[in-house]
Amino acid sequence: MKRNDVQIPLARFGNLMKKLRVQASMTQQELAAVSTVGQSTISDVERGKKQTHRENVLRLDSALTAHGVLTSAWDAAFSEGGTSAYFREVAGAEQTALEIRQFALGLVPGLLQVEGYVRAISELARPQAAAESVDKIVAARRQRQELLSRKHPPSLTMLLDESVLLRRFQDPNVMPIQVDHLIDQSRQLRLRVQIIPLRSEGHAGLGGAFTLMEVPDSGTFAYVESQETGFVLRQPEVVASYERTFAELMSAALPVPESRAKLEEIRGNL
Repeated sequence: MKRNDVQIPLARFGNLMKKLRVQASMTQQELAAVSTVGQSTISDVERGKKQTHRENVLRLDSALTAHGVLTSAWDAAFSEGGTSAYFREVAGAEQTALEIRQFALGLVPGLLQVEGYVRAISELARPQAAAESVDKIVAARRQRQELLSRKHPPSLTMLLDESVLLRRFQDPNVMPIQVDHLIDQSRQLRLRVQIIPLRSEGHAGLGGAFTLMEVPDSGTFAYVESQETGFVLRQPEVVASYERTFAELMSAALPVPESRAKLEEIRGNL
């Protein structure tokens, strides 16, 4: 039977836990003894048969000396705080991804958003939302971003249409701080930030933003999002079409050094 939307994150989380256990040179019995989590539970989780409680994940993470990797993956995939239900599968996939390629047309990508930017766009999207709700969104975004500071983060390529950087908010400090952050992040070894300049005569990405993500054991998928929902696309021909579009966008984008210079130019004009 084809895996459904619930089974996919369960299987991905189970594969990650097994990988961390093998890296730690521990058997399921040894992990059970150290973590005080039952061996049957560990076996079921590794096989993607069921989810476990966060308290168990915290103990397993500690026993495996996973430095929060396992807990972050659980939170991204299964926690309801601050992450839309339709995005949880993608947030979980980020935690184990080998490569993430993203084209941004309207907003700075979530993995690169600073707190003030997250608050500004969240309050605009849901002006009636309680402050506690926005706080949860900020915390969830920060938690996702922790993967960038890992010893072996995924390879990231972020293509930003220049229009993303020219947005203005009621708080005049939002975009200067956000652009400063992009400049800093652009110097990371495994993170490419490239700008598609407005002077380009149109480009292949005007139809909308999208993400391509390569995940162990399940290959590459595409993700597209609208105002209130998002879709994971796995059909090979659809993914191939998005990959061709991304390649065209890369050819239209400024090289990394020129993109950083463009960011600095924009920052100077804010």
